[in-house]
Amino acid sequence: MSGRTGRRTNGETGSKSESTVRRHVAHPTRPGGALALLAAVAVVGAVTSDATGGTGGGLLGGVPVAGLALSLLGVAGLVAAAGVRRRGHPLLGGLLLLAGAGVGVAGVAAATTGGEALPARLVAGAGVLGVGLVGAGVAPLRSNRAGALVTVGAAALTVAVVLAGLLTEAGATPLLAAMVAAVVAWDAGERAVSLGEQVGVAARTWPVEVGRTAATAGYGALVVAATLGVRGMGVTDVPLLGLLLLLCAAVASLVALSN
Repeated sequence: MSGRTGRRTNGETGSKSESTVRRHVAHPTRPGGALALLAAVAVVGAVTSDATGGTGGGLLGGVPVAGLALSLLGVAGLVAAAGVRRRGHPLLGGLLLLAGAGVGVAGVAAATTGGEALPARLVAGAGVLGVGLVGAGVAPLRSNRAGALVTVGAAALTVAVVLAGLLTEAGATPLLAAMVAAVVAWDAGERAVSLGEQVGVAARTWPVEVGRTAATAGYGALVVAATLGVRGMGVTDVPLLGLLLLLCAAVASLVALSN
């Protein structure tokens, strides 16, 4: 009797343990994913709204609204695909996944074929591509490439900022703010992926994620203020592109050290 009871107890314990493992879903966390996506959109807004020297017209200036909308719609398709897959419909989930990816590509195409001049289109295309890749990285899909997608997306956002500094008439302040937002997108996205792997999406992670993202943005704001102060005093001949790259390195280093 005791042997059977022991086996039954062990079996129940094993079943509970397996159930606990099943509840630990290793998807990127939702709060961090939302913060990363918002920061990525902010990058595109900052580098494109002033990219034509204020001649874009309208409230949003030269922001590629159609491209951004399609990119975000593609991310929504990936999120829907993940939900459908979890409900046991892999075929429909696969179709939604393909549709989401296709709409995201259409968003990049729309941004790069708009009515602006070629430099502004290149900036917009790189930015919208970055938004789509960051969104794909933080979408709740089971993938071991989530962190890589976030990193590549943040790199595309950084390229958009650099191109805006080289090819357009965007001002120093929006470009510096955009570079900080690119680092914030990378940091929040990486944290969402890491926390999703460690504690799962059911855990209460938003206080940590919001606090750490605010700290990263605060680091960036301080560095931007110092950069603009030094630039305003005229004590250095470093061009704007150099300042952008120095800012990116400084904020990324601070974030890495704090982590």
